[in-house]
Amino acid sequence: MFTVTESVTIDRPVTEVFDFFTEGRARWDESVISEELTSPPPVGVGSTLHTRMRAVGREVDFDWRVTAYDPGARMAVTSTSGIMATCSDLQFADANGATVVAVRIDAEPTGIMRLAEPMIADSIRSTLSTSLTRAKRMLESS
Repeated sequence: MFTVTESVTIDRPVTEVFDFFTEGRARWDESVISEELTSPPPVGVGSTLHTRMRAVGREVDFDWRVTAYDPGARMAVTSTSGIMATCSDLQFADANGATVVAVRIDAEPTGIMRLAEPMIADSIRSTLSTSLTRAKRMLESS
């Protein structure tokens, strides 16, 4: 199992940043090809999502369940299917009118993928860092 953490400070109010990040990762996460809510709106604890993304050099599908949802403060999801068990936790905090976004990803490769765990973790860290920078640029230029 490995954990990846990254954060970014975005010069926008926390409610605006929370909404941007939680309305769909396809907007800001460069690895996400598509994402859809697979349960009735609105999003909350227990909601389900389906994501098609680029991971480990190919397109893969993940299904997720929202495990924490505190508007303006936190959203967490846990995979219910996909190439490895994964939990993603996004936390949002006000920083004098700006917003600090902290993301933690816990993943547990199994089988042959365990051998590539360090490489997978580095790839996720790089993608997450790039995606957070992209989100910052998108939000601050609007």
